[in-house]
Amino acid sequence: MNRWLLFFYFSVSLSFSVSASESFTLSKAIEKGLENNLSLDFARKENRIGIKNMRMKYRKYFPTLNLGYSSTDTVTYYADDSHSKQLSATFTQLIYDRGVLHSSIFLEKERLALEAHQNDLNRTAFVFSVIDGYKNVLELEKELEISKQARNVVSQQVEIGHLERNLGEITQFDFLELELALADMDIQITQISQKLDESRSAFASVMNMRSNDIPILVGELNYLYGGFVNESSDYYVSQAMKNSLVLQEIEFSEHKAQADYALLKKKYVPDISLSCTASVSGESYPLAEKSFSVFLNLDFDTPALPSSLSAGIGRNSDEQRYRKVTADAEVMGNTESLYSSQSGKVTMERTRWNLEKYKRECQEEIERQYKAILVLKENLETARRRIELEQKKVEIEDLKVQLGEEKRIDYVESQIALAQNKIKVFQTISQLYSMEIAFMNLCGIGEPVSSGRDLVEGSGL
Repeated sequence: MNRWLLFFYFSVSLSFSVSASESFTLSKAIEKGLENNLSLDFARKENRIGIKNMRMKYRKYFPTLNLGYSSTDTVTYYADDSHSKQLSATFTQLIYDRGVLHSSIFLEKERLALEAHQNDLNRTAFVFSVIDGYKNVLELEKELEISKQARNVVSQQVEIGHLERNLGEITQFDFLELELALADMDIQITQISQKLDESRSAFASVMNMRSNDIPILVGELNYLYGGFVNESSDYYVSQAMKNSLVLQEIEFSEHKAQADYALLKKKYVPDISLSCTASVSGESYPLAEKSFSVFLNLDFDTPALPSSLSAGIGRNSDEQRYRKVTADAEVMGNTESLYSSQSGKVTMERTRWNLEKYKRECQEEIERQYKAILVLKENLETARRRIELEQKKVEIEDLKVQLGEEKRIDYVESQIALAQNKIKVFQTISQLYSMEIAFMNLCGIGEPVSSGRDLVEGSGL
């Protein structure tokens, strides 16, 4: 029994150690995130079902068949009762509908294509969000590492300062300055740790996982990252004109308004259909009385006087044939469409104006964001050069402190400033990538895999 308990203990311990040692590369994080995000899969399946339903609309071009059955028992005073039964089949064929069906199918195709494109963009946006969340965690981990390294340097200087104060080489005030610098570093480390916990929680939310289930993230931000928006602004403008989701939605609205207006201009043209009915009837089976009819139907959906006209021929029995014309009209019916053509024209012109307006605004916004990205890239290069100069300065100050030519607090402040500027470099890298994500979303394009590979060293992509 003890052996089994010992085996169970080692098994549990092993499972915990494996779980604790589990890690995420960026590649695995993207794969796991897509696996957990079922909404993307649901949207893709719904789009496929929508395509199948749209294809079913084509059957309306073919005849429809209605089967009918009726049974009537009639009681007549001072006469024999009658018991009639009837079986019927009616074929109806749409001949002309002013292009309503064609327009409906065309718009549905365009809407589904837009929906599929939206699903693709949503998938790309989600991958970008995974990379962005991963990046935020790595950024704060790097900030924490840099801050702890700087704190170690400050702590060493405080220890040396403590000895110097005891020896009377520095004043109590100078030593207090060193202790205050160390306290400031402790506060900064605490704040960064808190932000890191919040960032991990946000990343877990993106991944649809619990915070405790997020494993160790592998890799670190590429210090030399230079961005992935490297084409000309004209290229991104042209891509936005083709791929922008908002632009395509406005274009779809314009196409719908044009189709609606074209149909409204044909409102005085009737819908035309042909119906054929064949039936057999009688009082008992087998039913022997045959009849048929053929009718041409015209439906006018005109405002103020919607009407219908039907003309046809038929036969009720071998001895009875007939011709029939029926017409009816609803006086002052459909009055809500009296000004529909004018309203449709205004709607069409408004969507055209919105389309041109958005194209102009989109182009201006792309150029504005593009310039902001270029400026941020320049600032990033300047910050890296500044780090190199500050490192040389710190090395010189270290020698001066050892020679007694400079106060220890000045060296400590330079070390802290160097650490702060290193942190700013990684913050700028993070900001640059976030700006690029927003820029690519605006343009309706994305290269999340290659961008993640350049951003995170050891990404596994």
